[in-house]
Amino acid sequence: MKNITKITLGLLFTVLFGYFALSSEQLFNAGQSIERKLAGLSVKSIKIDEGEVAYLEGGKGDVIVFLHGFGANKDNWVRLAKHLKDDYSIIAIDLPGFGDSFKKMDLKYDVESQVRRVNELIDQLGINKFYIAGNSMGGYIAGNYAIKYPERVTGLWLLNALGVESADESEMFKDISNNKKPIVLVQDKNDLQKLTSFVFQRPPYIPEFVISELAKKAEKDYQINQKIFYEIHKQDKNKVKFASPLDRGLAKFSKPVLITWGKQDRVLHYSAAKVLSQIAPQAEMVVMDDIGHLPMIEAPKATAKQFISFSSRN
Repeated sequence: MKNITKITLGLLFTVLFGYFALSSEQLFNAGQSIERKLAGLSVKSIKIDEGEVAYLEGGKGDVIVFLHGFGANKDNWVRLAKHLKDDYSIIAIDLPGFGDSFKKMDLKYDVESQVRRVNELIDQLGINKFYIAGNSMGGYIAGNYAIKYPERVTGLWLLNALGVESADESEMFKDISNNKKPIVLVQDKNDLQKLTSFVFQRPPYIPEFVISELAKKAEKDYQINQKIFYEIHKQDKNKVKFASPLDRGLAKFSKPVLITWGKQDRVLHYSAAKVLSQIAPQAEMVVMDDIGHLPMIEAPKATAKQFISFSSRN
């Protein structure tokens, strides 16, 4: 027993020493690496015509390609992947303009351009059949990908997806209509803390070093994020419009679609789930109570179970 106590105290001392000795960036990278390992994911990259694209890969089974939302990155899917890795192969992409993928101010990042890049990446990876899933902006891109390349897609998973024009106006879109800066356009630490409270119904504990590092990245990427936001969200007299709205295009997509939405989403109104479920010919809808804009982070296990059940029936 004494030996066990000594080992435990030794480990505790090592962890505490490491915490105080490492910079916030080193702590952030270490934590990120641990989360990826727990989910069985490794970092990879591949070159497409316009530059290098980073992604996470792991798991085994049918392939799911994951596309993150605006201002986010591939690691938004790590906690969800932990519950899927035993039955599915995971490919979580840093969309061009975000994360560790190329960021070039002279390129376009509208939905058509991003769909083209995702398809080029999938060609390079040699994937023939797969599910495609996306959250928020990633859902808008995933939906348009499925519409354009239905022969490649086994099924579509939309989580709080952007691009539904006939949905009720969300709190964020009301703010935009009133000339307020979109809350997802984060410029500093204060903006990031506000966004965290906005996107989660029950914000998870986030250590100070994580907040600091995310804020640094957001400040560094603010200019390109601003460019991408207004290329994805077309505006007409302060009203948000979409070049390729899902509530028109998905009527043509005959494959199975799972629509997951957090009912307390303040970024994109949950009424969009019902709109899409009535348009897509083979749609299933799950609206999650007490969940905000990021169900795969706020309730990863419950969200994963939805997809496992959905895919087993299709």
